[in-house]
Amino acid sequence: MLINGYPNFSEIRCEDATLALAASEMSALCIRRFGREDKNWSIRFQIDRELPSFEVTFKERVLYISGPTSVEILYGVYDFAEKILGFFFFEPGNDLLNGDGPVELPEGIVIPARKVPFKVRGFIQEYPFDENSPLLADWMAKNKLNFLNVWMKYYDKLDSNGREAFRIRGIEIQSGHHNFDYWIPAAKYHKEHPEFFAEIEGVRIKPEKDENALLLGKQLCTTNKGLRKEIVKNMVEYIERNPELKSVGLTPNDGFGWCQCEECSKFYDKSKHGELYSLSTHVYIADRIYHDMVRDVAQQLGEKRPDLDLYFCAYINYCRPSEGFKLTPNLTVMMAPYWRCINHRIDEECPINSHYADDIKAWCDCKEGGKVVIYEYYMGVNFYLSLPQIFHRTIFQECAWYESMGVDGIATQFHPPHWSVYGINFIAMAKALRGEKEEEAVPVMMKALFGSDAAEGEAFYEHMKSITASAGPCHVTYPYALFSRTALAPYAEAVKLADALLKKAPQSRFRKELRIWAEYLYRYKSLFDAFHAGCAGIPEIDHLLNWVHSHRDTHVFVHDRFDPYFEAWRTAIRKGKEYLHFNLDWEDDYIRQHRKTLNGK
Repeated sequence: MLINGYPNFSEIRCEDATLALAASEMSALCIRRFGREDKNWSIRFQIDRELPSFEVTFKERVLYISGPTSVEILYGVYDFAEKILGFFFFEPGNDLLNGDGPVELPEGIVIPARKVPFKVRGFIQEYPFDENSPLLADWMAKNKLNFLNVWMKYYDKLDSNGREAFRIRGIEIQSGHHNFDYWIPAAKYHKEHPEFFAEIEGVRIKPEKDENALLLGKQLCTTNKGLRKEIVKNMVEYIERNPELKSVGLTPNDGFGWCQCEECSKFYDKSKHGELYSLSTHVYIADRIYHDMVRDVAQQLGEKRPDLDLYFCAYINYCRPSEGFKLTPNLTVMMAPYWRCINHRIDEECPINSHYADDIKAWCDCKEGGKVVIYEYYMGVNFYLSLPQIFHRTIFQECAWYESMGVDGIATQFHPPHWSVYGINFIAMAKALRGEKEEEAVPVMMKALFGSDAAEGEAFYEHMKSITASAGPCHVTYPYALFSRTALAPYAEAVKLADALLKKAPQSRFRKELRIWAEYLYRYKSLFDAFHAGCAGIPEIDHLLNWVHSHRDTHVFVHDRFDPYFEAWRTAIRKGKEYLHFNLDWEDDYIRQHRKTLNGK
């Protein structure tokens, strides 16, 4: 049957806010697709608990969208819009439409239900909620993502309307990113309870003015029983203030700085330091001291609130489960393959990724009802500097391995201002986490973005991938690793490829921004080479930074991340210091080691 109008919703009950949204969205999408023509078909939503996901069928002029939950029915509306109506939900606030005229629907199953391999599918948000957050919630639902990990200080400022926007779309907000300081703020506790804070070289740490927001190198005295009890008390009170939350996090402040008091020191084996892959050879392994705290807090919290999950992380010098640790039903670990190699899949033989793969296997092996979620960096590490990181095919292959290991989900850091650079990674991740295959999802994405120039678009991304591959056997995405080990010519070629794409569709904002991205990389590489040849300094750095900021109206750069990064470069010059990354001595030491290890030596 041909359909060429928007549907009749008269038979849909919309007491459920999510179903009401689904009806409204179907109507709006059909109106955009067909125009305001006469209704010539009906639609019904059906809850079917036996289905593994949504299913779309068409019988006798009625479109049935069925699913085990109202959220799955909402997903069915969006999938119908993509697969049948010709929409492509590329970025927040920008729904592409490649189709017109009537659509012919066959009788019977239009979109079959499929097994959903991953329970947790989402993002890690490291910036405050703002006026664009409703667009993010909308995009996440359209791409069937259901999880958002945020800083607690940002969630506290999200109003009830904002929280509802995520809730009705089935998106769980997990409030608990790097939050030791949130649970036990030094400004509140240090005067009366200095024993709650880490002891470093015989002295309890204390708050300082202008302290880094991440509290790099400053933790709590995690073995202190009074501290643990106070954390649980604060967690319970927090959930009472925010009853919509289903979980809380217990995540160390970023960096190292674990307590060295007599009791805490019992949890270290001082003959064992971390390893190079996890950037922790300069510190003791901290898995036992952290996991002992997690286990105790989880037990205490479970006694008071058995309905809650406790999230914690595996990262740097606490990547692996400590001996005997189990992921019980109320525990979820977020395993972060920090500074992973992007030239190899996580499951490939690699001096870096093989260690992370072993860690992930170990976490999956210790599951006893809990969950393992991978904390990814599909936008690079540390700073959001828009360096090439091409994952839109690799993600599908990695997800197949993750599924085979028993991983429960993936969430990646992201930032909307650089969507034209990494949006294809985010779309591909969303598709892979719902069980779509590379061969069905990637061609659709390329056609939606580039139309008849899909092959040229794919060639552009393959060229970008070849640049990182030319950096050596392994590559970690930070500027020094990229620009010190690649030639200038491939960047010039990237500009030519972007020029050719733009020439074919000069009105395309996306192609214009790919061109800006390519030119940025060429300019950055040129500056890097000139600087290391002694031919460039602070004026040239300022010139590049000003050029970046002249493109504030694009989706290429996260501008507020460039200022501190480039200021670190200037600071190194002023101090006569070798410039490697961000002037953190321990971090620079690893970059020096990478000079050899990333080249396979």
